Amino acid sequence: MTDPASSVDEHRSRVLEGVRALDPEVVPLPDALGRVLAADVAATLSVPPFDHAAMDGFAVRSADVAAVPVSLPVTGAVAAGDTVTPLAPGTAVRIMTGAPVPPGADLVVPFEWTSGTDPVEVRERADAGRHIRFEGEDVRAGEAALAAGVRLGPAQLGLLTSVGATSVAVRPRPRLAVLSTGAELVEGHVPDSNSPTLLAAGRCAGADAAAFGPAPDDVAGFRTLLSAAAEAADVVVTTGGISAGDHDVVKAALRDDPAFWFGPVAMKPGRPQGCGVLVASDGRRVPVVTLPGTPIAAYAAFLLYVVPLLHALAGSSWRPVTAPLATEVRAAGRTVLLPAVVDDVSGAVSPLPGHAGHSQRLLAAADALLVVPPSDRVVPEGTTVEVLALHPLLQEGLHG
Repeated sequence: MTDPASSVDEHRSRVLEGVRALDPEVVPLPDALGRVLAADVAATLSVPPFDHAAMDGFAVRSADVAAVPVSLPVTGAVAAGDTVTPLAPGTAVRIMTGAPVPPGADLVVPFEWTSGTDPVEVRERADAGRHIRFEGEDVRAGEAALAAGVRLGPAQLGLLTSVGATSVAVRPRPRLAVLSTGAELVEGHVPDSNSPTLLAAGRCAGADAAAFGPAPDDVAGFRTLLSAAAEAADVVVTTGGISAGDHDVVKAALRDDPAFWFGPVAMKPGRPQGCGVLVASDGRRVPVVTLPGTPIAAYAAFLLYVVPLLHALAGSSWRPVTAPLATEVRAAGRTVLLPAVVDDVSGAVSPLPGHAGHSQRLLAAADALLVVPPSDRVVPEGTTVEVLALHPLLQEGLHG
């Protein structure tokens, strides 16, 4: 009796079962770009670090300019980086943007509100605190500047620098090993397009990726390469060799291992799937995801199952990307993956015409793979569906 096919969601849960984030490491701040914070970062410096002028103008006491126009003697000038002395009542100090506000001053009057001369005539009234950025108004020393789980981009690195951080605890980039199989690849009859595709996809997802193989169609040779991949990686992905043929080496080598599952998933392309765990010599449990050998099926399955796994290992949250359908789509009794384009303005997704499940050329013209959910009827225009973005920048745009 044939096993019933798992749904895409069921197999995704199977792949992610028992996976936990990699142990953190401390790295210098410049090396943390793209990493996920493993612990909250408390500010050791306030931002701003002192009260400073938000505009070029004159630092004054608000009580001295409560009634305008008023003329005040200018007792000095202060620029960014200068030291300051207290402001005497009834006087003004010329001040530049970013310069420290003298003690006693509680207002910066912009140049355009004044005569700009000495003595200076203040012509417009303003309340205390205007045009001053106060110490700690953004972040106070001791407060949490960023929380664990945040992925560090340029803005986050800038904030951490401002609060005094020089190194941070982050999750390592997952090490991904891609192991292709097939005598036709070993002998050079067919180019191995899966390895460069999946290596690039892994790197786009934040992994450090390396190729192993291609492996020959014999169990011993495959097991040797698989063991080497598991020793060097945090997750191993294989392609090919999981159907029911005489030369399906991955399934032949692993199907009797209780730590592995092989079976059908209700998706097209990519019905045969598998996953399991190998234990490395240092005791690490290394997830193994076995993908079909057809290029589009392998890439689709990688985006559906391996990308969430890489996020989990890196300590970042993952959620499906969704978009509205720009046109109705015919569904089937299983999940169907269609090369698609996303409208730059509306964000709606449309399948490309002339779909063929084996066409790499069509896939190269696409922005995304449209995940059509199983249904016995047409999925109407405007329905929100899952989308597997094929470009990292598009992925961020679809997330919003």
